[in-house]
Amino acid sequence: MKALALLLSAASVWGAADDDPIAVLMRVRDRVMAHAERIPNHTCVETIVRDWYDLAAGPPPSSCDALLGRRKKAGVGTLLRLATTDRLRLDVALTETQEIYSWAGAARFEEGGIDRLVPTGAIGTGSFAATLLSIFEARDPKFVYEGETTVESRRVMEYSFNVSEEQSHYQVKAGGAWLITGYTGTLLADPVTADLVRLSVRTEELPKATNACEIDTTLNYGMLRIGSEEYLLPTLTRERFINQTGSEAENAITFAACREFRGESVVSFGGNVGTAEGKSRAAIAPVPPWDLPAGLPVMVELTSTIQVDQAAAGDRIRGRLAAPIRDARKEKILAPEGAALEGRLMRVETRYGHPNDVSIALRWETLEVDGVKAPFTIVPDWQTRAQTIRRPGELPQRPMVFELPRPGEGRYATLHFSSEHVVVNSGVRSPWFTSKP
Repeated sequence: MKALALLLSAASVWGAADDDPIAVLMRVRDRVMAHAERIPNHTCVETIVRDWYDLAAGPPPSSCDALLGRRKKAGVGTLLRLATTDRLRLDVALTETQEIYSWAGAARFEEGGIDRLVPTGAIGTGSFAATLLSIFEARDPKFVYEGETTVESRRVMEYSFNVSEEQSHYQVKAGGAWLITGYTGTLLADPVTADLVRLSVRTEELPKATNACEIDTTLNYGMLRIGSEEYLLPTLTRERFINQTGSEAENAITFAACREFRGESVVSFGGNVGTAEGKSRAAIAPVPPWDLPAGLPVMVELTSTIQVDQAAAGDRIRGRLAAPIRDARKEKILAPEGAALEGRLMRVETRYGHPNDVSIALRWETLEVDGVKAPFTIVPDWQTRAQTIRRPGELPQRPMVFELPRPGEGRYATLHFSSEHVVVNSGVRSPWFTSKP
């Protein structure tokens, strides 16, 4: 067990006579590390709500120092306007070396990290457990006791700390690489129960290649019951990304539906795409994808209901073939009408304006025929979709108007609405083509 070095600031004072700040912090550390030994046996659903803010007016600041100084002087609310909001739903687990992620309910965790799932927008890792553990696992961790304060009428002890770049495991994405940065922070603990109440972390000024000035993270902790036991987990995490352009992003992260890996199941980077939702992810040989010729028309009918103001990228959807898939000569049925499909929402985003634009991007992933569920690759029929959005009275021979897919979304279909309070009922049909993986 690592020793803790604790310095007493000149302004700090003891609370009750038996509230020894060193003893309290040691109890907090021991509780955190005890929980850490059990967390790798569990996975939780992580929901992330991401808000993006643009500069309200004026040119961007000339430097990070100027930007951070202006934020303190003017207040963030007067400088920014909310531009977009999107939601993500992931599964997260902790291995011996890192946090690993997948879309919620997926059959396997991704090997390449969270940026393989979420390649765009502000995203961070470590909220589940890694950030907290790295503080206590640093070589010769040093804390400063800053005195007492209150959080929602609860008396807590405050400690500050500083982790240098040499001791840090905090990684920030810069282009295609991950860079290590140092950070400072504060820790609030209940002296009576030795519960960790809040952890705040602020990075050092970040390298120019990251396009950010700093990242501020606040994690509020509580005891969450999983089965018959309670575990220390964040109840709410807020990550604030302050960019060199003056724009900012804030991610609000919550965890739910935590469960234990049972029996002989393992955290696997392979697996059957058809693994049933809620079952453990065991090492199962992958099912080969359906081998259909590319370019065959496919009509899919949605059988799920999508509550737009609650939906998130990562949520599962279900559908059916509204018509059989036939070979190119239309002589042979390759997949019957009514065959079940499963897919996933890939983007749920609101762009604020007059009016707001709410978009949902979705993709289909598996097709089940005669009890066999296997990967199924289809792409939207953009030409048919373009014809459906012709203006009234527009002649067919005129150039068609269509929406160019975003980079990386060529296999997704996108629905647009002017309000978040929309329900997409089952029965919606969309045209697609078969494609090769």
